[in-house]
Amino acid sequence: MPALHDLPVAVRQALPPLPLGGSIWSPNPAERMLILAGEVRREGDAITPELVLVSIGPRSAVLRWREQSFRLPY
Repeated sequence: MPALHDLPVAVRQALPPLPLGGSIWSPNPAERMLILAGEVRREGDAITPELVLVSIGPRSAVLRWREQSFRLPY
């Protein structure tokens, strides 16, 4: 799965800003959190109608923009 920086320029430019403030990973999915754009997000949250936080891992999160999934490393 491509990382954000590996996506085509046109896709990166179409994405909303993704400022990452921090993350908490746990083996328990209910305890995982990502601070994105100043808000606490959990797996399955819609950041925008077309951008979804799919999963939070120990070193990156997976997001889906329209039909394109990508990793947001941290």
